[in-house]
Amino acid sequence: MAKVYTKEIAEFWPTIMQAWHDHADKCPVIECDIVKRQVRAYASSEYIDGLSERTRVATRRQFKHVAAIGGVMVFIRDSTNRVMQSHVFTPDDLP
Repeated sequence: MAKVYTKEIAEFWPTIMQAWHDHADKCPVIECDIVKRQVRAYASSEYIDGLSERTRVATRRQFKHVAAIGGVMVFIRDSTNRVMQSHVFTPDDLP
């Protein structure tokens, strides 16, 4: 069963939102590295292009939908457990 990162997302949420607001005009993807304890905003096309071929198409489609409705896509990176998970937040989820 996949690890749930709800607590980590809540812990980093203010920083995630700050990164998103600072770069919202560029429709960024936000990455939260829980091991390095860093949150970064990336250009969506470059970030998605760097994903594995297996996940690229689905992620690109999901990101287009999320961006169109004003939502945020957050990737949780956990190098200790070798996990990379995407999470989508719609405008209703955002403060």
